[in-house]
Amino acid sequence: MPVGAYAASKAIMEHVAPVGPVYQAGTLSANPVAMAAGYAALTELLRPGFYESLEEKTNWLVNTLQEHADRKGYALSIPHIGSIFWLAFSRERITRSEQIDPSSMDRFKKMHMACLERGVYFGPSGYEVGFVSSAHTKEDLAFAADVICQAMDVSF
Repeated sequence: MPVGAYAASKAIMEHVAPVGPVYQAGTLSANPVAMAAGYAALTELLRPGFYESLEEKTNWLVNTLQEHADRKGYALSIPHIGSIFWLAFSRERITRSEQIDPSSMDRFKKMHMACLERGVYFGPSGYEVGFVSSAHTKEDLAFAADVICQAMDVSF
């Protein structure tokens, strides 16, 4: 559900109605369904161990994929932080998008298609990151790891 918020110092916010003369409105401002969804999401995000669990799942997935790539000698590294990961078709540490070799996108396309054919969906560009969510089970991640390893094998 779409939701947003803004804030500023008291001096600035006192210019916004109903206190001040500046009127602010939006299509979904104070929409009760959006607010309930936002509250439910925040409640889950604030659960003790939520982010640690995401990171643990992501580390397991990344380590499984990296071990396969290393065992096979594939030029692949998987930078990651928290629940975010990215497949880099290089052993070099890439910190900016302009460091990505455009020719590596050919390999990404092959791997992307091989994953799609087997039921694992990545973003359509090798410049995008992937995310592990709280909804992913260990079984989901094991399935994804198996498929991604198979896709590596047909792409390298």
